[in-house]
Amino acid sequence: MRNDAIVLRAAREVFAEQGPQASMESIAARAGLGVGTIYRRFAGKEALLDAIARVFVEEMDQAAATALADPDPCAGLERFLEFIGAFNAEKRRYAGALTERVAGDEVSERTVRRLHQLTRKAVDAGALAADVTGDDIEALIVAIRAVVAVSPDGDDTRWRRFVRVHLAGLRTNR
Repeated sequence: MRNDAIVLRAAREVFAEQGPQASMESIAARAGLGVGTIYRRFAGKEALLDAIARVFVEEMDQAAATALADPDPCAGLERFLEFIGAFNAEKRRYAGALTERVAGDEVSERTVRRLHQLTRKAVDAGALAADVTGDDIEALIVAIRAVVAVSPDGDDTRWRRFVRVHLAGLRTNR
C-alpha cells in the first residue's frame, strides 16, 4: 500500500506537468520504482487515472464538508471556491480527464448535496441573494474550470478575479 501512495503522488505530479498523455515510464521514474511495480498495482494508465480520480473526489468532498461546517457560510463558500480554483489550476493539464471519471458516483453526489446545503445556508444568512441556488454555484464551478483552462500556466489572477466578480454579483445588496 505504501507503493500505491508513492505512485499516486508521482502520477499526480507528472500528469500536472505533462497531462494525461504522460508515460508510465515517466511516472515510475518520478516514483523511484520500476515500471513493472506500477503495472502490478495499476493495470495501466487508465486504472491509474481512475485511482487519482477517486482521490480527487474524496478531496473535493472533504473541502465541501469543511466549508459546510464553517459557522460563516459565506466564508465557507468562498474558501470552497478558492479550493476549486486552486485545485483545477494545479491539475489544469489533466483535470478534464479526472472530472469525466467521477460523474455520478456516490461521493460526488454527496459533495453536490453539501454544496447545495452550503448555498442554502449562505442565502438564509443573507450573504447571497434570495434567488441564488446550488445550481448557480455548480455552474460557477464549471466556469471556474474553463477560466483556469484558458489561463496561462501559473496565472491564478484570472480565475481569482472571476470568482470575486461572480460572488459580488451573487451577494445581497446591503
